[in-house]
Amino acid sequence: MPEHSADSSISQSAPDTGLKRAVSPSNLNTDSAGAKPEQKRPKTQQGRPHRPRRLRKADADETVLDAIELLLRETWLNGRSATDCPGIPAAFGWSSGDQDAEAVYSRSPPIPAKLAGASEAECTFDVYVHEMTERGVSIAARETPEQLRELISQGQRPWFFVVPFTLKGEQARIRSVRHEWGYTQSDLLEVTGKSPLRIEAPCAYFGRCSGCQLQHIGYNHQLEFKRQVVERAFAHANPLFGKLPVLSVSQSPLPYGYRTKLTPHFDLRKNTPIDNVPIGFNIAGQRRVLDIEDCMIGTDVVRRGFTQARKDAHAKMASYKRGATLLVRETNVPGEGVGTSVADTPAAELVKEYTLDPKSWVTDIVGDLKFRYPASSFFQNNASILPAFTGYVREELHKWSRQLAANDGSDGVLKTLIDAYCGSGLFGIACHQDFEKVLGIEISNESISCAGDNAKMNGATNTDFLLGDAARLFEKVDSDPSSTAVIIDPPRKGSNPDFLDQLIAYGPRVIVYIACGVPAQARDINHMYRRGAISVDGHTATVDSKPTAVYRIAAIQPFDLFPQTYHVENIVTLVRED
Repeated sequence: MPEHSADSSISQSAPDTGLKRAVSPSNLNTDSAGAKPEQKRPKTQQGRPHRPRRLRKADADETVLDAIELLLRETWLNGRSATDCPGIPAAFGWSSGDQDAEAVYSRSPPIPAKLAGASEAECTFDVYVHEMTERGVSIAARETPEQLRELISQGQRPWFFVVPFTLKGEQARIRSVRHEWGYTQSDLLEVTGKSPLRIEAPCAYFGRCSGCQLQHIGYNHQLEFKRQVVERAFAHANPLFGKLPVLSVSQSPLPYGYRTKLTPHFDLRKNTPIDNVPIGFNIAGQRRVLDIEDCMIGTDVVRRGFTQARKDAHAKMASYKRGATLLVRETNVPGEGVGTSVADTPAAELVKEYTLDPKSWVTDIVGDLKFRYPASSFFQNNASILPAFTGYVREELHKWSRQLAANDGSDGVLKTLIDAYCGSGLFGIACHQDFEKVLGIEISNESISCAGDNAKMNGATNTDFLLGDAARLFEKVDSDPSSTAVIIDPPRKGSNPDFLDQLIAYGPRVIVYIACGVPAQARDINHMYRRGAISVDGHTATVDSKPTAVYRIAAIQPFDLFPQTYHVENIVTLVRED
């Protein structure tokens, strides 16, 4: 759901492993007090030294820390047969161990970095890429796989680098740029040993632009990477979930040319000529803007609008004071001679156009349905896959309604659909024909107004959209949970425990959980497991009081709404066990 990273810079951000990690003797150069001295930094031109940057665990990317922990564990497990190591080394984690040692190690990188005052020669390293994280960046170290296994088997650990645009098994020359808690962010200088999976990226900006992370991988391998991302997220949330099959990722009909919205931006910096201001997206790993004349993942219409938006911005650049974010959005309008009303024009007779006005209204087409909303508000940005995406949700609900009703001979057991986090009404309206009543709830007054108008425009007369917080949704519900299905489609951060507890207490027959943040989705479902409400192979958590309902995880189906990026949407179907 949240915007693809081509709209802005990439922001990169795991549950407690319960493993103890000791400080690696090979990486520490401690003083008599046990603390590693800070690296000395050169003085500024004014003669004052740079202030050392304090590294905090809260500022580190959790997905990187998770990937490092997983790499350490798997490397040790793969190499233990060749060693006499009796158990998992303490070097894997400090969660139940010496937190002071963790702080000393993680705050004291044993290597120089550019932003810590090092010279170019001092911060250039040759590394081996050992793993690729869910964010599309890789974990690398100076050690070969064999050296890494030997080091970890001895209970030690290397210092790790995060490197963009590389693949597992590759060798690379990098520049260490900025230290983080337990690792160092790096720039890729050169791939010195290529993976057989690497392909030539078609975009001239790939490797510098922060928008796409996976253009150097063939599309089929991108899909498998994203399936593994989902698989690992669930296994990480709960080892029992690792047994669950994750279906192949449903691919986008368009691997390029799919985005119906782009938001290029620019900054006005001192000493930048007014006629030479870069307009585009952030440089990977930096806050500076890369000038981009064309974006291959935009639709043809959006790419035309992109060109016009740049032209307009350059023409009035002198009127800006601090820079701006531009909007380019595809819309569908009545064709020439067809009429002026979108509501009265069949979807098939609308033609594509673009808008650059955030205050305008746009229309998206999903199959034979039309959805109108303000250009500045959220709506899924890959129209090519939306019929399959919404169709899967509808089919899952229809399938389980019939299967659950097989015993009583009725046409379907599900009569009411609740669409939590309903937005402009996409899923509720797409699925309304299979239900007697659809109830949507959304915290945004604007979205509720759009949902009501969209329902009317599409003839969904059995829908009702209410303003309110999803956490208090079930106060408004009077339908029998045994004949009710619930769709939840929360923001990237996931749902919240209060809502999930109310959901469990209500106990609908079927739950369809749609997520753009898969780790948060896995965390939420694990919360339900810890409440005793999820059964995996007959296993449920031991709880003081039995929940109203217990669910089995019937299907895990990922969708690729954002090809060439690390983003993956995921749909989980939960069916109540009766």
